[in-house]
Amino acid sequence: MPGRPKVLFISSWYPNSVHPTHGNFVQQHILAAQKIAAVALLHVVLSRDHSKPTHVHSKEPFDSHVIYLPKIEVPIIGVLINYFRVLLTYWKYASKLPIGKPDIIHANVLYPVGIVGVLLKWRWRIPLLFTEHWTIYHPYAQPRPSKMVSILLKWLGQRADLILPVSLDLGVAMSKFGMRVPMKVVPNVVNPEVFTFKSKAPHRAFRFVHVSSLDPIQKNFHLLIRAFYELKKTNELIELHVVSDGDPTIYTDVIQDFDFSKSIHFHGKQEQEGVAAILNFADALVLSSRYENLPCVLIESLACGTPVIATNVGGVAEIVHNKNGILVQSESLPELTEALRAIQSMQFDGEGLRSEAIEKYSPTNIAQLFLEAYQMVLTKDVA
Repeated sequence: MPGRPKVLFISSWYPNSVHPTHGNFVQQHILAAQKIAAVALLHVVLSRDHSKPTHVHSKEPFDSHVIYLPKIEVPIIGVLINYFRVLLTYWKYASKLPIGKPDIIHANVLYPVGIVGVLLKWRWRIPLLFTEHWTIYHPYAQPRPSKMVSILLKWLGQRADLILPVSLDLGVAMSKFGMRVPMKVVPNVVNPEVFTFKSKAPHRAFRFVHVSSLDPIQKNFHLLIRAFYELKKTNELIELHVVSDGDPTIYTDVIQDFDFSKSIHFHGKQEQEGVAAILNFADALVLSSRYENLPCVLIESLACGTPVIATNVGGVAEIVHNKNGILVQSESLPELTEALRAIQSMQFDGEGLRSEAIEKYSPTNIAQLFLEAYQMVLTKDVA
């Protein structure tokens, strides 16, 4: 198709007033796609904070439409009514957007918005792409999908013209899950204007930073605290700085009476600029997760020239290697403790770390991958 394709984005997760950081990586993907396509976003949110349907429209940085529907709290039947209302709202607004009839539907996170994507594909007889970020396809990830959700995921996947997992590891997991459709890996994107390299000023203590939701199952922050404590026994000059939009009280209550508690600093939720400032301030980022796909914070840290320590789970090994950090076995306290110790004497080329991260994960590079994906499906007969 000549010219810039018109792409309608829909997503199961997207930042909104109810969940301000939910799916912020989707937002970055749309910004990248905007470089090569005319884009619009439509996102419908069930909200307890809204007493009537509310349409929030923004033209910057791209044309976005977030619709809030008052959530019906009636048990069981309320769930069905809510989902039906969501479907009708997508159907109504999709035909009224300034972009007009799109050339492509680009849906993020198959469940539950994938049903909307399939309906719109049938409505307009246009291609449907899915970008997937979710860890649910890994058999060790928690919580596990119900049997009904598993069946629906497979059905939705088979309706796609192309699936774009954010890591090769996730693509393999989706294939094993039962999705037999063409796939093309398109990783997460880093904002090079926010996550910039800055030389670190001299300081006494070695600064570790951890950025996550603090989900106790997935992020396994308990393991990092234990490793930090083991290292603190022999090295007083270390600090741990924690950035999270989650609830830190479970951890602060546990450690407040320990002798190392004054060396752990919780910074709460931060916007992108705040995360970047702390990554520049840090000497190393540490993730102790039990499962991941392609964590944005890893590439953000590297874009700041800050090396990383991470558990070798999911797509993490597609980012981390011996020139930019250390991989450790998941759940291994000795390996993580040793990595925290070893990285303090290692030398890294901060500008080199940034250069590699930008080359792989910049909006320009991701935009080119999207263009290739869009050209693939636009040459296919989906009628």
